[in-house]
Amino acid sequence: MLHPAIGSCSALPVISVARGWFLEVMTGFGISTSSADGYVAPDVLARAVEERGFDWLLFDDHSYFPVDTPDDIDPEFRARLPLIRDLPVVLAYAAAATEHLVIGSGVALLPQRDVLHTAKAWATLSTLSGGRAVLGVGVGWNLGELRNHGADPTLRGAKLDEQLVALKQLWTEDVAEFHGKHLDFGPVAASPRPRTAIPLYVGGPSRAAQSRAVRLGDGWLPYAATSTPEDVRVARRRFAEQGRADLPVGVSGVSGERAAAAYLDAGVERVLLHLDPLREDETLAVLDQLAAVANRLRANK
Repeated sequence: MLHPAIGSCSALPVISVARGWFLEVMTGFGISTSSADGYVAPDVLARAVEERGFDWLLFDDHSYFPVDTPDDIDPEFRARLPLIRDLPVVLAYAAAATEHLVIGSGVALLPQRDVLHTAKAWATLSTLSGGRAVLGVGVGWNLGELRNHGADPTLRGAKLDEQLVALKQLWTEDVAEFHGKHLDFGPVAASPRPRTAIPLYVGGPSRAAQSRAVRLGDGWLPYAATSTPEDVRVARRRFAEQGRADLPVGVSGVSGERAAAAYLDAGVERVLLHLDPLREDETLAVLDQLAAVANRLRANK
């Protein structure tokens, strides 16, 4: 079951043109990536993703990289982290270059972001794009990055819970206010407000993240490197036990056709295929390959 705001996209034309080919929109298949300095521009990437028939495009989120981050992460990944572009700006470029593609975060590190600026950015993105915005959120893993933003890493889950409640108030109420342990604002005049609900997808593999998705989210967005297809099946059972059997699940960062097929077999609604930041010509070539993978998978669903 898709979130109503995303389901409404089915009323849009389902034809996309790519290199002279006419492709039906591949509902349930998207791309997750980073937008990094020196690599393909987000507007060029988004246009190419849409032309190949994908329906979602999610970007990750980092600000300034702490140079004292421990070395126990992949060296190539570590080298790319300082190059990540600002997320709301990237999303604006991507949305402006496309007509039907759903644009969002996979995931935004909300505990280190100001909730008022976040609410304003996504409400603006949604209203200007015709309701094509999705917000995936997570607590973050780089504790130094969190501290640099004034966030206490030990309280980031509790803060995120309050932020999700506050976002919904800012997006739905004429005048919003929130007074909690970690957030305190208002009353404020809350505008612009999204014309359609912005789906909130909660990322993370933990039981806490899954509980947060059930209580406060519109879907669960695990990352393939930390959540297996069997993890998805187990989570699905937990969601059903808590009365949320229809909670949508999308998996980001999926590499390879066999892995994507396994997640589909586990019951996910959306597979987001992994794309590394590349130069423009390399990006287009890899997207052609990923589109072929998605078309084969869609034919076998």
